[in-house]
Amino acid sequence: MSKYIFITEAALDACLTNSAFNQDFLPKIGEEIRSEVLSQDIVGYFAANEPDNPYFALIKRECLDELKKVTDLADDVYRRIVRVVIGLKSPPIHLPRQWSEYHHRNLLAFFALPKGASTRRWVADLNGALKGVRFDVLAATNAEVDLIKHGPEPWPDSIHVAITSLASHKFEPNRALVASALAPEVDLKAIGSASVASNRTYEEWEAHLTASQKNVLKHPIDSSVRIVGPAGSGKTLALCMRAIQISRSPDVRAKGKRILIATHSWAMAERIDGVLSMLNGGYPASGITAFPLLSLLELHAGHIGQQRTDVIGDDSSDGRSKSLDIIKHILESFDKKNRDGTSDWISSGLQAVSESRLRLELVINLYDEIAGVLTASGVSPDDPDSIRQYINSEREDWMPPFSTVVDRGFVVAVYREFIQNLIDRSSITTDQFVLDSIRVLETFTWRMRKETEGYDYIMVDELQLFDPQERSALELLGRSKKGVPFITAEDPSQGVFAALNARPGMYQNELVYLDTVHRFNKEIFDLISYIYQKFPLNTLPLKIDSSKDTQRESPCLYTTENDSAAVSLVAQLAETINNSTTPSDRICIATLGDVDAELCKVLTTQRLMVTRLTSFDDVEQLSYSKRSIIIAPWQFIGGTQFSHVIVVAAAITPPQSQFGKLRELISVYLSCSRAAESLSIVSSGYTPAVISEAKDQGLITHKSSSN
Repeated sequence: MSKYIFITEAALDACLTNSAFNQDFLPKIGEEIRSEVLSQDIVGYFAANEPDNPYFALIKRECLDELKKVTDLADDVYRRIVRVVIGLKSPPIHLPRQWSEYHHRNLLAFFALPKGASTRRWVADLNGALKGVRFDVLAATNAEVDLIKHGPEPWPDSIHVAITSLASHKFEPNRALVASALAPEVDLKAIGSASVASNRTYEEWEAHLTASQKNVLKHPIDSSVRIVGPAGSGKTLALCMRAIQISRSPDVRAKGKRILIATHSWAMAERIDGVLSMLNGGYPASGITAFPLLSLLELHAGHIGQQRTDVIGDDSSDGRSKSLDIIKHILESFDKKNRDGTSDWISSGLQAVSESRLRLELVINLYDEIAGVLTASGVSPDDPDSIRQYINSEREDWMPPFSTVVDRGFVVAVYREFIQNLIDRSSITTDQFVLDSIRVLETFTWRMRKETEGYDYIMVDELQLFDPQERSALELLGRSKKGVPFITAEDPSQGVFAALNARPGMYQNELVYLDTVHRFNKEIFDLISYIYQKFPLNTLPLKIDSSKDTQRESPCLYTTENDSAAVSLVAQLAETINNSTTPSDRICIATLGDVDAELCKVLTTQRLMVTRLTSFDDVEQLSYSKRSIIIAPWQFIGGTQFSHVIVVAAAITPPQSQFGKLRELISVYLSCSRAAESLSIVSSGYTPAVISEAKDQGLITHKSSSN
């Protein structure tokens, strides 16, 4: 038996896409993957049409045998391996925070499996000259990895022989395999980067941009630009085109200037990387870093003292989810009898069962109050003056509906429990981590370091997702003391706190408004345009790409009597759509209420392939996932595009506050605006107000649930 397996990047991709690993954690040999003995101690696995000198992983068989003892899922092991191999193409390598990466020279340590599955760590040896990563050391359980003291063994003498031997074993795929190419079947590409870049390069896109998108590229290189537009108007494409344009500037290249594209999650960073690669002809774009904000802050400001900061959540979106879980747990242990005098909606939420929509609404409002008001204002549980000022302060329309002094006293009680919970965990929230990072980035130490570690251009995708503190932190990452050019892309209609988020520095950017929508057919566009105009600040009319002006069926509304009937109807609609679509079509079921688990259960019994998203960063499920029906809460599908969308307005109640009404409007707008060809809306009991109004305007066809 060979000591190592040599597997190329293309072979890794093909095996992960098809879950093609055997019980020994080795690639399955077939039409797509071939295997050859490359040297005395190395066996190789490679795919069709391999390039010369491909990127590869060299993996010790003993290490795979060790991992087999703790997991049955080879995909989990190889998904992390291929991520590192891909990262070697555009160093330095940065991995998701939950992998707990450590670097020293050409060594990289990280968790070999998801947390909870194992504490074993890979110690990977990176070799850029060979285009390979060697995985031959698994740190023992609970052992600290000291990369400074670690002395890696020399690479096998036969590695050069193996690489040379690989070239003589190339093969062509058969015609049947070419006809059923995998790329259109991979969900992440179809709904993410491919839907943005449409497989065109930068030069090809220059001839297809709208007039307003071209305006983004006409500004001088050092200009700050604010790109604003509705869903489907090409904001992300314009942002990435601008990034490529800047990166190719002779002055930028000559001076080694650094371009940062900050995102709110790893999923969005992956999407941006994919778009940039397509625009750049399939190669990583030089000088551009796409990275989630939280990981950026940990990289530059997170090592306060000698200990690594323990932050709940892997990025901003996951941190929000973890905080919601803590608040939910606090409410379960609260003495509900002693909450007299609070508003009716709070009392109802406390008395409701844990998984009810009323309780969820209370949990979400408490989170938004803690993160958007208390934390942002510096209110501390042990500071009576700040507590008193908060309780007696005037409320604004954008704030959650804790309208009375008693309501805010209740919030303070929850807040105290929340902070104590964090102390018990020796953790902080992502919001607190951002505030701590700002303090570090304002120090003289960072002012010196940013001359080398800072960025010359800062670009932000989906700006509406960033709160004021996160925006402040972004500005401090700039290399210049006078500030650096900011290029942002946003749709304020997709952010609850958009009105609050106006920072003077960013909003002095040159405004480019994208008013031409490309995503939808004419009938869906008319509905999206109507919903868009319902937002207070959206007064400019929208235009549709002339090529989309075709007559299709209008969006359809189905009303049912209860949640169970709604779930059954959605399952029927999904099966009907799935049976009539082409391989390149994608279906999404976007939920406004908590019915995801039940939907997954019903669709699975119908033998439909389903992928459920529970966070922004479930993107890893889609990276190597073939065509499936996506089920996700509306919050997690921003930045994606689907052929067919079913919006499920079940397990929801009428909003009781201005804040709740705005949240409902945003949820409907974001969900409906993911659809390109067909849109169905299923409600039970209560139908969101904007949907009912659009139906009365003739923009939605109302069908009985029996149709």
